[in-house]
Amino acid sequence: MNFSNRQIEMLYDQWNPNSVMVGDRVMVNLHNSKYQARIVGLNLDIKNKKVYANLRLMDTTKRLPIKVDVSDCHKVEATYPGHHKNG
Repeated sequence: MNFSNRQIEMLYDQWNPNSVMVGDRVMVNLHNSKYQARIVGLNLDIKNKKVYANLRLMDTTKRLPIKVDVSDCHKVEATYPGHHKNG
């Protein structure tokens, strides 16, 4: 099955409820785990109708999942005024 680039973009938007993007810092909520990470890649899984986030963990001392469903990721606001917001 072939998809156009436009159709693929629409699927990313449809299956990415929190509108996270590559480079975003996120809080991941998985079952009993809650941790911070940065998204380094997104993968579209058409068969399962999901978008997966590939993560770089902020705390590398713990063994936590580095590939998760984007619906488990929520953007973290800037850590100080002006950080990525020019203000």
